Amino acid sequence: MGGGEQGVPMSWVVILAVAAALASGGWLLARMRRGRARLAPVAGGAPASAPGEAAAADGEGAPAGAADDPGPAMLLAERAILEQLCGRAAASARPAPPGGDGDLQAAAEAAAVETLAGIRAHPRYVPRRPQLLPQLTRAINDPGASAQSIAAILAQDPALAGNLLRVANSAMYARRGGPVEHLERAVALLGTDGLRRTAMAALLQPVIADDGSLFARCATLLWRHTLQSAGFALQPAPGVARDDLHSAQLLALVCGLGAVVVVQVMRDSWGKGGAGVPGVDTMVSLLDAWSVRCARAISADWGLSERVRQAMDQLADDLPDDALGPLARRVRMGRALAAGQMLDTDGPAPGGAGQA
Repeated sequence: MGGGEQGVPMSWVVILAVAAALASGGWLLARMRRGRARLAPVAGGAPASAPGEAAAADGEGAPAGAADDPGPAMLLAERAILEQLCGRAAASARPAPPGGDGDLQAAAEAAAVETLAGIRAHPRYVPRRPQLLPQLTRAINDPGASAQSIAAILAQDPALAGNLLRVANSAMYARRGGPVEHLERAVALLGTDGLRRTAMAALLQPVIADDGSLFARCATLLWRHTLQSAGFALQPAPGVARDDLHSAQLLALVCGLGAVVVVQVMRDSWGKGGAGVPGVDTMVSLLDAWSVRCARAISADWGLSERVRQAMDQLADDLPDDALGPLARRVRMGRALAAGQMLDTDGPAPGGAGQA
């Protein structure tokens, strides 16, 4: 996810969207025929939903087969995705105080790069491995695990249990007979796939206080995009095993967590130096260069599988699309599809927006 293209011409973006649709069973193509699927750089628009919202966490709107491998030539450039997200954050953020001069901006950027390069030396930015990650991973991937055994794991984390009940009571899963108030019933209602989407996303979700600032809006949008891309990566595809789907979802979530850490570092670096806020181009460049590297660093002792670590290395090293393994390519495709879905949902941006 580093060092991507500086921009994607409109004609090429449309071609990429059509090609992705043809490769994914025609879903995006059908949406384009209805005039609602438009993959293009976005600089503003409606505020994002709260992080961890039920629809995103559960993968709603990500149809089965949407993340089938489309081939390396059809993946939207990572930088174009980040330009959409950061531009929209800048357009929807509250007005920022005047920024510092060029020297202050350069000093803040240098401080951010120094921190990011040694991120593990800064514990405040490095989340600990979620304690329930090994247990939950084993249970979700065990076809013989009962609803009661999974519920017993979830009950150890009140926040995770609460989020699961909220999703079970959402419109997507609502059933007659009153609200779902017990974990066992929620587990049975969501099913294994619903649990995989919801529980793992909730387990890794960072704390984001959206105060309307550029940094908070950016972190919120990045995590919303992460949840949706993880939902796409998790969609069943021919020849893809359950464990591989789970690995793709986990990789997408950890990479998104790295992006949120980059935003937190930018917030502190610009705040301490009195430099105001960075421009959108600077934010995009730092996110593009450091998100997956930070993800790799903060998850170094999480006990991730060798396949997940190798895929993360491929993304962090900015390998060309045709050199990516199937896991890394699936995550990259999920990110492109999620960016298109967010644009489809939020609508076109106001003209001229996108500068901090």
